[in-house]
Amino acid sequence: MRSFRMGVVRLMLALGASLLAVASVLAASSIGWGSGVLINNIPTFTDAGTDARGLHPGTFGSEYGRMLKLANGSWLSVYAIYRNNGYTHDPNGGTELRFSRSTDNGRSWADVATLTEPGRDLDNGQMIQLANGTILMACRSVRWQESYRLRVYRSTDNGSTWSFLSTIDANEGTPGSLGNPDKGIYEPHFYFLDNGNLAVMYANEKHVTESPSYSQIISEKVSTDGGATWGSEIWVAAQSGGPRPGMPVWTRMNNGQFIVVYEVCGPQSCNVYYKISNGGTSWPAGLGTQIANQLGGPYILSISDGRLLVTSNSGNISYSNDFGATWQLTNAAWAGNTLWGSLYQSGGSEVGAMSSVSRSAGGHNVQIKYGNLDSRINGTFTGNANGWNTYGGSWSVNNNEYLLNSTSAEKAIWGGGSYRVFVYEASVYLANAGQGSLIFNASNPAVGADAFQGYGAGIDSAGQVWLGRFNNSWTQLSSANMTISTGTWYRLKVLVDNGNIRVFVNDALKINYNDSTYTSGAIGVRGGFGNSVRFDNITIGTLIANTDFANANGWNTYGGSWSIVNGEYSVNSGSADKSILGTNNFTNYVIEGDINLASGNQGSIIFNVNNPAVGADALQGYGAGLDAAGTVWLGRFNNGWTPLTSAAMTVSSNTWYHMKIVYDNGSIAVYVNGALKLTASDSTYRSGRVGVRGGFGNSARFDNVWVYTPS
Repeated sequence: MRSFRMGVVRLMLALGASLLAVASVLAASSIGWGSGVLINNIPTFTDAGTDARGLHPGTFGSEYGRMLKLANGSWLSVYAIYRNNGYTHDPNGGTELRFSRSTDNGRSWADVATLTEPGRDLDNGQMIQLANGTILMACRSVRWQESYRLRVYRSTDNGSTWSFLSTIDANEGTPGSLGNPDKGIYEPHFYFLDNGNLAVMYANEKHVTESPSYSQIISEKVSTDGGATWGSEIWVAAQSGGPRPGMPVWTRMNNGQFIVVYEVCGPQSCNVYYKISNGGTSWPAGLGTQIANQLGGPYILSISDGRLLVTSNSGNISYSNDFGATWQLTNAAWAGNTLWGSLYQSGGSEVGAMSSVSRSAGGHNVQIKYGNLDSRINGTFTGNANGWNTYGGSWSVNNNEYLLNSTSAEKAIWGGGSYRVFVYEASVYLANAGQGSLIFNASNPAVGADAFQGYGAGIDSAGQVWLGRFNNSWTQLSSANMTISTGTWYRLKVLVDNGNIRVFVNDALKINYNDSTYTSGAIGVRGGFGNSVRFDNITIGTLIANTDFANANGWNTYGGSWSIVNGEYSVNSGSADKSILGTNNFTNYVIEGDINLASGNQGSIIFNVNNPAVGADALQGYGAGLDAAGTVWLGRFNNGWTPLTSAAMTVSSNTWYHMKIVYDNGSIAVYVNGALKLTASDSTYRSGRVGVRGGFGNSARFDNVWVYTPS
């Protein structure tokens, strides 16, 4: 840690270091929904009477749809149908599972298979695809009040045929012996753990006769052999007495943590709750945290840019920009009369909302609607300033830049929601003498120079970089001297992390200050007093990991001699020795850090790292680094070295260089001191860990490493 750096390490990782409460950093999610696409509609028929549950098979139709995108690009759906009189009237009757396939990204569907267990009701189908291409489908198989099974079937031909594989859990007894209400098991949901093992969650009533009694809990089991066998039961959500947590759906968030959503019925009205786990197999005690405006049968989707979407039987859709810390409503896909909804990212900014839609003839059919997320901050001002709300001043867009003729520090606020822990940056240009700034954690904006609560960080042509706090008045917090010229673009950046605020200009840290008066709020831009300012290329990023090496907690070394010296991470490297941050894999992210070649040779940042070991090239992944011989380079590792690209650059010993690497679905960009140096396309490794790496027989130092999801 150089003199202006603070001794703070915050890692959003499962590693025994202090955890970072990540927060809202992306724009609000409005969704423009299209018309419904029919997947299945079983015709009504005259039945022989009600089934074992009191339902009429003839008007049941089809419901509880779930989808899976296959490795070949097609989509496979599964849902329950009723085409017979039920097993109480027909010994071979019961609900069945129907499979349909789409090869045009869900716009049309063809039936491909039907799965039956004669004399039993099948429902709650959910699928996952293994690395070898095998598809697994878990479902409930029931004879009410006598036999409950969670079954796993597999398909090796993309869903055309299915064979039995295993039973996850079961509860069997003579008719009526399992009580009323039943002691059943329901609603299995698969997901992969970080180590590749397959896990499943489900609703479980088997503990109701125990003391203390649990009316229903959420259980989890793990398979180490691809679903053939299952380990011991893990309790995910439980509370003795009346509460009934059930219908779990879970996913892995972009910060590496797992999140599960579920309903809690019983004394409650099936309100929706959630919990978060670092590794996916150990969960906090109790019932978790409620998500407002959601009731019954929830479903959660983690979008590739880091946002979360949740829906439920309420029909509402909530989104979170901060990994579940806060939730806001967006526009729903279906206006009531729907059940058992599910959500999918069907490509880019498009999402699909699948639902069981009520029919006038009775029962349901299965449909899906697709919508485009209005998700990204309008920070390039391509022809407009949509989404920005102004408070005084004269604002315009010219040459895709946001222009302000400012009289008294007028401001514009991005209407995309509340942000908490983030990286926020913009290009700022002072057309004449005065100031321009970024404002953040802002609330209650109004017309007037200081009319809001929050913070501002800016540049002033008087020769200053400043940070201040607003509460309908102005309190300066810190400043630094710097030559600021008019007619020049400056890249202004703030990193906000639970009360720690760092201000950078052109990637150089200028201010590091602690103030937690305002912990969340909107972002915006602000002019000066009687001057003209231009803003462009505004971005927001979700902060995932942030370390300035007050210590090396969470860093795992592979060779070399590593130490913390003056808050910097130093290595005496014999053969390109490396250190890896934590255990979580990241996908589509930015990693930044400072590199100093204390004794020449090279130093690098490595990313999408898998299977690291001692040895210069003993990893799979990528590296981007500096070489004192005069290059900046980018390459791929696979227990060997493949150069991808390089560029000439003067690299001096004992000089700090700031490197930024952007990885986005196989596209790689490398910046040094704010200037783009290298680009390449390579999708060999799409996710992994991050780290730093020394050279051959040299000393290298690293500082201020952080990882974030870009807007």
